[in-house]
Amino acid sequence: MPRFFFNIRLDDAFLPERTGQCLPDVEAARAAARTIVRALVAQHGGEPRLLNAAMAVTDETGLAVFELSFFEAIYVPVPAPEPVGARARPLPRADAIRSSAPTDLLRGARSRLARRLRAWSAICAGAIRAIQARPRFVLGFEGGR
Repeated sequence: MPRFFFNIRLDDAFLPERTGQCLPDVEAARAAARTIVRALVAQHGGEPRLLNAAMAVTDETGLAVFELSFFEAIYVPVPAPEPVGARARPLPRADAIRSSAPTDLLRGARSRLARRLRAWSAICAGAIRAIQARPRFVLGFEGGR
């Protein structure tokens, strides 16, 4: 089984891989390169400079097998949708689409929580008004003493 080395080229830097991976063929190496690139981009939080990088895959002798740009590895073309024809299923009617049970449970819990929040808000507003209506301190003496 041939050994492939996945080297990274970023701007002027070249980061060689030392161990390599034994894979059955070039297509398996291409799939592994895509996986490595996607993991690197996910790990580094989508660093914009990585879109200019490339992965140079070499064999044991150091000869280039292929080069895969990070941009190409991330943005894989999507196959075109099938044409609408006799085999296509009709779209469901809007009245036939129902919400799922978990969604209904969440909506019910949300409305109960909103009612409780409104009640607590009213209680707190009344307490704040009562506190603000009381005098903070009294000047002078009461009862003429």
